[in-house]
Amino acid sequence: MGQRHVVPGGGGGGWKVVGAATGSTESSTSTQADAIDEARKQLEDSDGGEILIHGVDGSVRDRRTVQPS
Repeated sequence: MGQRHVVPGGGGGGWKVVGAATGSTESSTSTQADAIDEARKQLEDSDGGEILIHGVDGSVRDRRTVQPS
C-alpha cells in the first residue's frame, strides 16, 4: 500500500501531491480539493493506501484510506 501527502505548493501557491516513498511531487493543482482527488485516483490505480492531508501550516489535519479499484 502506498501513501500520498497533500501539501501546500510553497511560494507558487496551489497544492502538491507528494509520494511518501520518493518524496517527489507526483502532481500539482490549484486547490486542495483537486489535490485530494488526484491523490485518491493515484492510489486507486495502484494498490490503495493512505492520503495524509496537511494544512497550510504543514501539520497533518486529516487521513483517508483508499482501497484499490
